[in-house]
Amino acid sequence: MGHGVRTAIAAVLALYLAYALQLDSPQTATATVLIVSHPMSGAVIAKSAWRMVGTLAGAAGALALMAMFGQSPEAFLLVYSLWLGGCVALALRLRRFRSYAAVLAGYTLALIAMGAVDDPLRTFDIATARIAAITVGVVCKMAVSGVLWPVTAVQRLESRVARVTAAVAVAMRDDLALGGGQGGRYSALLADIQGLDDLATYAAVESAAFRSEADAARVSAAALFGLLSRVDAARRALVTLPLAAAPLAACLDRLAEGGGPAFRLAAADARRRLRAAVRLADRRGDVPALAAAHRLGEVLDLLLQASGESSTVFAVPEAADGPAGSALIAGLRAVISVLLAGGFWVATQWPAGPTMVSWTSVIGALLASRTNPSEVSIQTFRAAIWAAVLGGVCTFLILPSLSEFGGLACVLVPVILSSTLISHRPGRAEFGTFLPLLFITLVAPGNPMVYDLEGYLNAAGAVVMATVWIVLTYRLILPVDRAGEVRRLLAAFARSVRDLAGGRAGEPPPAIAAWEYRHHHRLARLAAWLGDGRDGARVLALARGRMDTARALVGMRRLLSGLPPDHRRQGELIVHAVGRLADDPARLSTFMRRSVRRLAAQGQADTGTRRHALLALAAWCQQIAEAAAAA
Repeated sequence: MGHGVRTAIAAVLALYLAYALQLDSPQTATATVLIVSHPMSGAVIAKSAWRMVGTLAGAAGALALMAMFGQSPEAFLLVYSLWLGGCVALALRLRRFRSYAAVLAGYTLALIAMGAVDDPLRTFDIATARIAAITVGVVCKMAVSGVLWPVTAVQRLESRVARVTAAVAVAMRDDLALGGGQGGRYSALLADIQGLDDLATYAAVESAAFRSEADAARVSAAALFGLLSRVDAARRALVTLPLAAAPLAACLDRLAEGGGPAFRLAAADARRRLRAAVRLADRRGDVPALAAAHRLGEVLDLLLQASGESSTVFAVPEAADGPAGSALIAGLRAVISVLLAGGFWVATQWPAGPTMVSWTSVIGALLASRTNPSEVSIQTFRAAIWAAVLGGVCTFLILPSLSEFGGLACVLVPVILSSTLISHRPGRAEFGTFLPLLFITLVAPGNPMVYDLEGYLNAAGAVVMATVWIVLTYRLILPVDRAGEVRRLLAAFARSVRDLAGGRAGEPPPAIAAWEYRHHHRLARLAAWLGDGRDGARVLALARGRMDTARALVGMRRLLSGLPPDHRRQGELIVHAVGRLADDPARLSTFMRRSVRRLAAQGQADTGTRRHALLALAAWCQQIAEAAAAA
């Protein structure tokens, strides 16, 4: 409710200032408030900043395209559709509000250029007017979010970190005790950790004073992702070292209770026992035990990070998150929908055609990154119908009897407030998001108001037709293929294994923390596509197995630099073989088990540091063999 009230106040304030400044399109200021609206102040700041970046890029593109194709609408539509498709594809390769800026740069071009289609010389005036209106909307929303009942992300960070950490610890303890079967539960936990990481990002934006808390929360989120990605490896390790089960369970119990001194004592006890197991396994040359102890040691390190007992810091990657194939398909959908709308406009010469093309671009671009765009497209169609009906009632039955701004505000506020509340209901987010946007567009509050029934019906028809093209594109022409999206994400994990295995000799491996961070978010996206169920759990286990293989490759490449030339060459051959066999788990497992036996035999025959290095290399191979066998 607080979020809805802040949004309504900011929207009305933006409209009032747009009137006072005599802007050409005051409704754009209100629409900007609705678009950048978010319950968290930090999210509003970040989204507003990137909205300005996207708007400026789109305005520059509009000026360039109108200068080149202003006299050829067919060529303009073709080039613009490619522009929008490229921006959408780029958006799916980026994360958070950088992704939003790319989308905005795509459809802003249409919002500016389509308004000047009958008079290309007005393109610059429309661009400056839009930038001015967006600036007013951004400033109003940021001011209201920062002054009126501000809700900062840092206020929620501590409780959210504690809640999600406890949930992960309990789920992992139950999984290790019961021997698996937590697939659906892990899917929900991955989404919770993703939300925690986003919250940490918002907190870092809000103030420099919050940055340390945000960095600590991001490290905790990364550690929790890491724990869930290692659960299968930890389960296999406990089969080899069953005596480690009780100490690890004690650590998880203490972490679920809130950490603190009891957790530190339990972690120290578990660490001592692991060190004793490593020494015993090293004396015996027991490679499986060494591999199991190493995996459990990684789990302990992550538990310490999740509890806030570690000072680990890493750079957060913001690019190349989604698979390139998925990004290209999403861009192709944007191209198809714009060409459908543009072809209809050119064929019919409909006066409201530019509005139809513009909203086709906006809706299509905003839906591209959703995991369920087919279902969401129906919500946008319903929102367009409701907006047309409500807008008509308000424009022709209510507003003509009002003459003051206060009366207009009383009409707009209930729609904005109720839509904000609807957007927070499960399964209704897009309906509640698009309804006020389309409503404001159709009512088009101006000073003075113009009551043109024919113009309104044309605009309403254009908005509804825009959603029709989206529904056709996303549900019939190029529907979303969930199985295909899952395959592409799994292929991205396999490609990462091949890239790590194909590194040049002597080239240092990537920083494991940043590498894992990117793949943890791919894992969360994969869980969102899969949902709950046995098949989903199996696919998630396959992805986690490929992550285990990739982590082992990083460890092997670090070890190789300390080996003699002959053993280093042998290790490099093993690493490259992993890359060749990444898509054939059975052959990979067989090959790595042979490598384990060979390296273990060489280590037993050697002494000193070379013996330790060879056994460690064999232990990494053992991890890859077990991960491949489990797949």
